Amino acid sequence: MKTKISFYNPFLIFLLSILTCLFVLSIERLAGIGWDFHPDAVTYITRSNGALTSFGFQNYLGNFFYVLVDMMNSEVWLLITFNIFVYSITNAALANFFKKNTGLHKKQIWILFLLVIFNPYRIHLSVHVLKDTLIIFGMVYFFTSNKIYSWIFLLFSFSVTQRSVIYLAALLNKKNLIIIMIPIVFFILMQQEGFLSSILSTRGQVDMTFRNFDKVPNFFELGVLGAIIRAIVWPFLYLTGIFFLLSPAILYLPIAIGSFSLQFWHFMQYGKPALLFQVYLAMGILAFMVSGFTSFIRYSLPLLTILPLLVIKKNMIYREK
Repeated sequence: MKTKISFYNPFLIFLLSILTCLFVLSIERLAGIGWDFHPDAVTYITRSNGALTSFGFQNYLGNFFYVLVDMMNSEVWLLITFNIFVYSITNAALANFFKKNTGLHKKQIWILFLLVIFNPYRIHLSVHVLKDTLIIFGMVYFFTSNKIYSWIFLLFSFSVTQRSVIYLAALLNKKNLIIIMIPIVFFILMQQEGFLSSILSTRGQVDMTFRNFDKVPNFFELGVLGAIIRAIVWPFLYLTGIFFLLSPAILYLPIAIGSFSLQFWHFMQYGKPALLFQVYLAMGILAFMVSGFTSFIRYSLPLLTILPLLVIKKNMIYREK
């Protein structure tokens, strides 16, 4: 008797994710993209020594990745292996969610998986010493897990980055989430004096355009007004992939493909662009805070990852009503 394995099978997705990461890692190394391609990766490796013992509990918020790097003795290969594993189990959770909650046609399923499960930019980040994969892991499992356990993943996300407060703006329609967020935000603001001031001063007006291929206008010369313009314009550019027309760099192409695929899938499924207000608002806050588009797309990636989940859940609630 023949048995058919569903493409939704989480174990299959887990294995495919590992193989895909190893393939991309090999291609990047052959192309000369080393582990130190991202300045943040160098920072984690060089400044994490002693983080496990030097950080007090109150400083763990947003600094857990330094502790993790220290726990693994700053071994690049070990940290990349760990990231690949986390990326793969995150994909398994996404596959399980889609399996339970979607009734899409076959072609649309593949588009959706290309968009979320095998997003090229997510794969790229997973094969580097960066914390973005852990952030996405926390947000996805918070959204897809049983409510009893979901807050564990929320706390994990806060331990990795304080930006989790902003990501949760995409879920503010849940009354219980608003109630829980108030003490969490208050605690972060009390522990990190620079968090609020960095938002109000747009990070002290530091130009964060670190890559030569980043030609997307950041309106930096306009000061706070420029930050407001970014908050309005940049989320649209990223969500639609139009930014590639302004900065047609080869390294931006995979990211633009992910954004275009998102819009194509959403239009085919729901007949309109994927511009969910809560997600747009959260991305706008991030654009206000950072003045480099490459940093903005990294910080916004968790929002693009959970956007299809939010859309599916929203339409499920609408159908039930």
